[in-house]
Amino acid sequence: MGRNSQRRRGAQATRVGHNVTPDLSEISRARTAKRLRADIASWMRNPSQGPGASFMEGEHPSDPTAVWAILMGWLVGAREQITEEQARDAVRWVSDSLGIQHDDLLQAAGFIGHPDAPDVTLNEAVERYGDDPMLFTVYMVMLCGGLVATVGDADPDWLKQFDLTV
Repeated sequence: MGRNSQRRRGAQATRVGHNVTPDLSEISRARTAKRLRADIASWMRNPSQGPGASFMEGEHPSDPTAVWAILMGWLVGAREQITEEQARDAVRWVSDSLGIQHDDLLQAAGFIGHPDAPDVTLNEAVERYGDDPMLFTVYMVMLCGGLVATVGDADPDWLKQFDLTV
């Protein structure tokens, strides 16, 4: 390896160590989406367990910004293709399968066009859960799982059609 290559790699490592900008590259998004779909697939096999958080844990946790971007992309993309009744069915499925309060799900259900969801900003929706973005993230994952269960024929790959593209 040449001296210039070593310098570039050293400089890049230094920048990466100090970089607070999340990696939202296509590769990062694809990996995160795959992990999210795998987590939803595990949940579909045993709905009573609820969604895990493998995408936020482990040796290589996903960037939270990428997770939110993917989840919001899936939910808003689905909104364009589903009916209000299908949005209701997804929320009902999550509520019935996990015993989650229907009203708690409604904050995030605005993304999928649920007719009873409040008209709030993203910040207001997160505040509903006590300013805990992770909890709101889990509710978005649950809605994706509900859509997979009720509209996507229990196939997590159904969500691929809504993956973000560059």
